[in-house]
Amino acid sequence: MKENKKIDDNKALLRKMENRHSGVSDKDGEVTIRYDKYMIVSIKEKKYALYAEEVREIIGGIPIFYVPFTPPYVRGFINRHGEPYTVLDLTVLFERENLDSRNFLILKKEDDQLALLISDVVEIINLPESDLHRISSAVKEDDYFIGSISPRDQEEIFVLNLPNVLAKLEADISGI
Repeated sequence: MKENKKIDDNKALLRKMENRHSGVSDKDGEVTIRYDKYMIVSIKEKKYALYAEEVREIIGGIPIFYVPFTPPYVRGFINRHGEPYTVLDLTVLFERENLDSRNFLILKKEDDQLALLISDVVEIINLPESDLHRISSAVKEDDYFIGSISPRDQEEIFVLNLPNVLAKLEADISGI
């Protein structure tokens, strides 16, 4: 029964993610505010955000199959509808320790089948584009975050830079 509720909750979250951008105009139609839709997830006790459009599906309870000779943050593969998805554990990149979880975000990628290991989905929110506080760094390849947001003036939540994380994966695998 608990599993069915979790599946229904995940389906409701996915419906909320369908449109990333929306606009609001004043009565004269001159001012338009663009919004970005973020999915906030917990990984261990920390919260992270990513653009909702980068996520295809939320799944849980699937075993991970270990694969040798991969970077430590590649936990292995999961089998989703007969297709293998590479599982990335971001806690290994950020904190050098494994996350004990079986919850995954299946990413929308044309050329790869990737999943992020997460603890849980916290919420999906719309924020004005201007609420993203961009981070600039001298070392572009190691920028795992594009900035931060603070929904409802709460604590800052880092927004993942998935293209850079995936570029690191590609560089590490080609170097093996």
